[in-house]
Amino acid sequence: MTRFSAPAGRVAFKHLALALAAAASLAGCQMPGLTPPPQQTAALPPPAVPKPPPEARGIWIVGSPALRGTIDQAAAKYTGGPDTKPHLDARGTASGFRAFCGGVGLDHPDMVASDRPIGAAEYQRCRSAGITMTEYGFGPKRFVYVKDSHMMAVPGVNDFVASWGQPGKPVSAPTAGS
Repeated sequence: MTRFSAPAGRVAFKHLALALAAAASLAGCQMPGLTPPPQQTAALPPPAVPKPPPEARGIWIVGSPALRGTIDQAAAKYTGGPDTKPHLDARGTASGFRAFCGGVGLDHPDMVASDRPIGAAEYQRCRSAGITMTEYGFGPKRFVYVKDSHMMAVPGVNDFVASWGQPGKPVSAPTAGS
């Protein structure tokens, strides 16, 4: 039978006590990757994109900050009046599509600037709100979607789009891979 001397037994006891204390403190922790992320089950509401005041509304564009240069160049060429000046609220493509697909009329954006084609869920959200749209391509990963109902109803939208000098194409349901 082996006997431990008193100092060695105390050292082993301290190590055991420290190990138990560490295990107890970690018992309540959640380790990353061990629990699945929460799943989104409800449709996101349109984001709270600040609505411009009526006197400064102009042409209301939401979407990707990556298209700020493209929109600014098009706005610089546009000779509309101050009440039809284009304004880009660049809070991101997904946020832009949520606001754009929120409805029609002066309380909703006229256009969305996107760094990718519209997705199937975004298209369905727009269609369920009664929105039809036309897509204008400004190069790879540069798209602007315009509400068809706003082309004639909102002052300046039709003229601003015509100043681009390029044809648009009606948007239909994206294929399953998009």
